[in-house]
Amino acid sequence: MLRVLAAVLLVVLAAAGCADAPVTPPVPDPTSADAGFVGGMVPHHEQALELTAMVGGRGASPGLEAIALRIDRDQVEEIGQLQGLALARGLPAVHAHTMSGMAAPETVARLRELRGPDFERLWLDTMITHHEGALAMARDYLATGRDDTLRRYAEVLLAAQSGEITTMRRLGTSIAGP
Repeated sequence: MLRVLAAVLLVVLAAAGCADAPVTPPVPDPTSADAGFVGGMVPHHEQALELTAMVGGRGASPGLEAIALRIDRDQVEEIGQLQGLALARGLPAVHAHTMSGMAAPETVARLRELRGPDFERLWLDTMITHHEGALAMARDYLATGRDDTLRRYAEVLLAAQSGEITTMRRLGTSIAGP
């Protein structure tokens, strides 16, 4: 029995010595287009969630409530996808400092004060500008980005948010004047 145990131990030790050294994945470049896109898009989407959360209880039209719900649902899903992709790719948790289309704090504060058509007009203008910023970020990424999954994400974002902008512009023309 002792000989068998010794033989098994010898085989295990020999096999362990033959094992490959652990592979260390390359450290992602925090200044890469991939890291910058994810680092900018996540907080950009988070602000969209802040804006969509304002719509309920403000006397907004059913059309505005519907597009806000759609945007909210899409942005939550996309944040999860981007965070998961960043984790899988080992992208650093950096956040871009300049993100196109972000609403100014003054605009967000003004939206919090408004109700009815005034709220609706400012919200639509703000969200259209916000989406246009995301489109610019996606186009910039497509010009320089390398990750195939992020490139497909950027292409889908371009189509989806362009359609939402069209819907929001239509809604804006149907708001009653002051």
